[in-house]
Amino acid sequence: MWWKRSGARELRRLLMDEWDPIGVRGVPEAADEYDGYMSPIVSRLREDASAEDIAAFLTEVEEERMGLGASAAARSRNEALAERLRSWYADAMAEGG
Repeated sequence: MWWKRSGARELRRLLMDEWDPIGVRGVPEAADEYDGYMSPIVSRLREDASAEDIAAFLTEVEEERMGLGASAAARSRNEALAERLRSWYADAMAEGG
């Protein structure tokens, strides 16, 4: 219920605001650009994956699937975002999500 009520919307916002590797933030037509990555991310969160695992997934998406190549700045951003995602999910579950 949490996912349909608020989880998907919140994760979409987090990915657009704090990840956005292709720079489409603010483009209304691209609001769902990262939706295909939401299910694998929330699955990892539900399985209590480590921040390192989540960051590795985000990095693999950027470097391999999107073809953006390796970037130390992107890896650092992905590590910070992975921690943020774990915290966001833990908070949502603690609130009864």
